[in-house]
Amino acid sequence: MKKIYKKYQLLIKIGCFIIIFLMSNNCNSQNKYEILKNKIEPLSNNNIEVIEFLSYMCHHCTALENILNQWQSSLPADVTLIKIPVSSNKRSEDLQKLYLTINEINKPYLHGELFHMFAKEKKSIKNVRDLTDWLKNKDINTNEFLELYNSFYIQSKSNRFNQLAKLCEIKGVPSFIIGGKYITSPAIAGDEYECTLSTIDHLIEKLRKE
Repeated sequence: MKKIYKKYQLLIKIGCFIIIFLMSNNCNSQNKYEILKNKIEPLSNNNIEVIEFLSYMCHHCTALENILNQWQSSLPADVTLIKIPVSSNKRSEDLQKLYLTINEINKPYLHGELFHMFAKEKKSIKNVRDLTDWLKNKDINTNEFLELYNSFYIQSKSNRFNQLAKLCEIKGVPSFIIGGKYITSPAIAGDEYECTLSTIDHLIEKLRKE
C-alpha cells in the first residue's frame, strides 16, 4: 500500500511539473505585441528604453510592481526601464504629481508603500490634507515636498508625459513601450504578467538585431 501511495505521489509531482513547464512555455512572444504608429525618440540616452505607463490606482500595476522590480534588477547595461505615471482626470493628475515628486526626492521605496496602501488597505490621498498626514511619518520635510509637488517643474513633467502617452495612444495601464517602436501589456499578452515580461525580453533581443 505504501509503495502504491509513493508512486501516486510521484505521479502527482510529475504531473505538476509538466503543467508548470507547459504554462511557462505557453507564451508565444512573437504575437504578443503591436507596432506603434508613431516612433518615440529616446527620453534619456542611447540605451534600449522600456517605458512603463502606470498608475497607483491600477490593479495590474500593483500586481506587477514587485515582479517588475526583480526583472529590472537583472537588466543588462544597454537596457533602461523608465516608469511614467499617467493621468486622465484631476484625481489621477494629483497622484501623477505625487509619483513624480517622490522620484525627484529619490525615495523610490515609497512607491511600493503607496501601491500597497491603495490596493490592500483601500486608502487614498484625495487632497492636500491627506497628503500632509501621509508625509508626517516619512522623515520628509513637508513644506519642501509640497513646494516641489506644486512647482512648475513637476507640472511641466506631468504635461510632457501626458503628451507622450497620447502620442503612444495609451488606452490602459500598465502598458510598455520597447525601444520607442513596440508596445505590449498584460491585456495584449493575455493577462499574463510573466508572458508580458517574456515579450519585452523578446523585443529587446529583436531590437538588438535590427
